[in-house]
Amino acid sequence: MKFLIDEYLLKRTEELSFVHLKYGAVLNIENYYLPKEGLDVPILTEELAENIKKKKESEIITVGGIIRGMVYLLGIDPNFKYKEAYTKFLYAANPQVEEYILIEGLKYLNKNRLIEAIIFFKSLVSLNPHSIKGLLNYALVLLDYRDQELNNKKKAYKLFTAEAQEKLEELLNLDTQEPLAYYYLGFIYKDHKEFNKAKLHWEKAMELDLDEGLKEQTKECLFQLEDMVQYERGYEAILAGRPEVGVPLLEGLYERYQTWWNLVFFIGLGYRQLGNFHEAIQYFKKVIELKEDQLDATVELGLCYGGLGELQKAIACFHKAIEIGGEDSEILCNLAMMYMEVGDLQRAKEYMDVSLRLNPEDEITLACKEKLEAMG
Repeated sequence: MKFLIDEYLLKRTEELSFVHLKYGAVLNIENYYLPKEGLDVPILTEELAENIKKKKESEIITVGGIIRGMVYLLGIDPNFKYKEAYTKFLYAANPQVEEYILIEGLKYLNKNRLIEAIIFFKSLVSLNPHSIKGLLNYALVLLDYRDQELNNKKKAYKLFTAEAQEKLEELLNLDTQEPLAYYYLGFIYKDHKEFNKAKLHWEKAMELDLDEGLKEQTKECLFQLEDMVQYERGYEAILAGRPEVGVPLLEGLYERYQTWWNLVFFIGLGYRQLGNFHEAIQYFKKVIELKEDQLDATVELGLCYGGLGELQKAIACFHKAIEIGGEDSEILCNLAMMYMEVGDLQRAKEYMDVSLRLNPEDEITLACKEKLEAMG
């Protein structure tokens, strides 16, 4: 099983010390023998130091200490070169090692030692990718740690979210009846603005044996989500070229969300697709009032003015768009076409050449160039 946060945890190997066990060392583990070349085993440095201070020499290295070290190391680096040898040792030393790791992980969690809990649950999932309890607890402690420690670390926040999402989705491939997986995935999908997906997962959680307190919270989330689901359906319809479906859905939300510029933009885009340029212009102007220098709305304004034949206004919009976002082959092509329409062929050629330099294979720009050459 792959893990996304391996690199984040690797520095934790500094918390381990290695001891070489020679072949024939007495471990009192039934039906287990060390490899003939011996085996380097990890022990938590803190535990080793305490043992050296307080115990006899013969008691410093214990099977329990080796188990904890191996579990810790495999949680940090599940691809460690001795993983196979460590796995064999762990199951021989404690056939119930998976239950042991789960319990130790929960102990760390109860003490709010979240990194240690993450490492133990990750180790369990590494040993047994089909452990439902391992996957669930690993994902949930990732989300806990993310919310407590990573709010100001955008890259790590996204990484831990993606890891939790991946493991919860894997869990549901194994067990479709785990309500907490649906419940927490609902929040992840909502944060990703996949509102319909969030709704479906929360509805499924409600059908299952979810805690009553969480059910009440989920009901409230579903109520709040209805508008977001409608928004998603609306803008997806518009992006799919079905403005006749999308515009009514989005306009139904406009009265409540007049300052939500994304919503306003997609209503404008829908009207532009319908050829209702006057209406679209009002919405795009509203977007720019809400979010000054919004590039896409500025470009769309230019297209609307071009559609109405107000060519100087269109030219001004495309110049403004280049000022905002820099040279872009599509915007430059539109600007060249506007100059063609007003008869300024020299400027049209200049902007067409720059557009083709940026994107020499663009078929629309090449067709416009042919038209321009025929005119000149």
